[in-house]
Amino acid sequence: MRTADDPQGMFNTALNADSRLWRAGCWSRTVLLAGMWVTLAWAPAAELPRGFAQLLVATAGLLLGFASITPGGRELVAKVPGTAVLVNHFGTFHRAAVDAPALAEGLGAFLAGLLYAGWFPLAGLPVGVRSLGLAMAVCYGWETVLQAVIHPSWYYLDAPPGRAMRVFRYIIPAIFAGFIAFVLLPWNAADSQIPLIARILLSASPLLYYPLWAAFDIMLKASVTSLRNSQNLWRWEVWAEAHGSVKNTLVFLNQYVEEPEPDLEEIRSLTRNALVVVDEFKGQLIGGRSQDPAGGSVGELWGSVLRALGSPRRGHCVLDSESARVRLSATDYQVARRVLPDLVSNALKAGASAVDARCSVGGQPAEVRVEIADDGAGLKADDMTDSRSSLRMLSAWLRERKGDIRHSANAAGGTTAVAYWRADRAHDHGVTDLEFLSPG
Repeated sequence: MRTADDPQGMFNTALNADSRLWRAGCWSRTVLLAGMWVTLAWAPAAELPRGFAQLLVATAGLLLGFASITPGGRELVAKVPGTAVLVNHFGTFHRAAVDAPALAEGLGAFLAGLLYAGWFPLAGLPVGVRSLGLAMAVCYGWETVLQAVIHPSWYYLDAPPGRAMRVFRYIIPAIFAGFIAFVLLPWNAADSQIPLIARILLSASPLLYYPLWAAFDIMLKASVTSLRNSQNLWRWEVWAEAHGSVKNTLVFLNQYVEEPEPDLEEIRSLTRNALVVVDEFKGQLIGGRSQDPAGGSVGELWGSVLRALGSPRRGHCVLDSESARVRLSATDYQVARRVLPDLVSNALKAGASAVDARCSVGGQPAEVRVEIADDGAGLKADDMTDSRSSLRMLSAWLRERKGDIRHSANAAGGTTAVAYWRADRAHDHGVTDLEFLSPG
């Protein structure tokens, strides 16, 4: 069955589904084959050599079936001397053809069936054992042929099967049903022992391929439609996120650069923020990070900050382990995304060789505190007095949120910078959950 909507998606879905069905079918045939081996316990001793020989063919075919779908299976078979030609005839999921494993399993199923019915059945088997063995042999062949009917190669439109193969696919069930009916004719007294109703049901069983095939195609098309809808929804979500965060961040940066007298420090600050936003966006696309509309953790933000700083500087910066688990609301996360890169960058610019970061949420009313301690040379006299410095601008920005930045000298040398602001009221920051660190 063809589809003009998404042929590649149709094939990929069929490939994923059939590979799992094939593996499950191999295990199911293993159970059936084991059952046929058990039936030989009721066979006369004189019949055992032939029974063993015919079931060994089915066993070899089943092993080839496993090898054809197991990673590294072909290479393993190729190590056996004299199997190079056999491995060259292993099929692929891209081409509708009869391959060596399919032929081996088909021949094995036929020889196994001949142990219980046909022209030369085993003598001396009880009627119940003969009927059960025949049913298992037919089911074994039934599963093998079903794999051919729903093989992914029928849906591979880059190299579609020819018209003759497509016609053959439609008549496979009828041919198989006729073949089973022919073999199960009462050729001898042993065949006559099998109940007529059992022979009729087993002969007609391949006709079930048609409704199963139709159901498989319906589910396949539904899966492809669902996949396409999910992809379209994902594309819209990516576009919305790109427009809402990445594009807006770059627009703000561009607007500031085009002002009459842009400040270099503010440009650097906005650029660092843009790098963090782009890194987070990349993580959502290819890194497996999910976007949380309720905000995010400080640990996730810290990872993006380090990647924006560059590899030579990352080794100097460490985030407190408890701070990494602190979760911020969406609004507070955006503020921290601006504050944290600035403070860390200022510490590194001051010559710090060690930067320790901490974050906490607590107090009444709730307050977010970001603390950066370093061993650098400290602030210059004009770092806070210059109205165009990034620290001065960041401080003014935080004061709008009822916060500020404070600096103090460490007793052992270096500086500790503490940025704080009023926590977002839209999200209730539970002190029990979030206040891992004391505000002091």
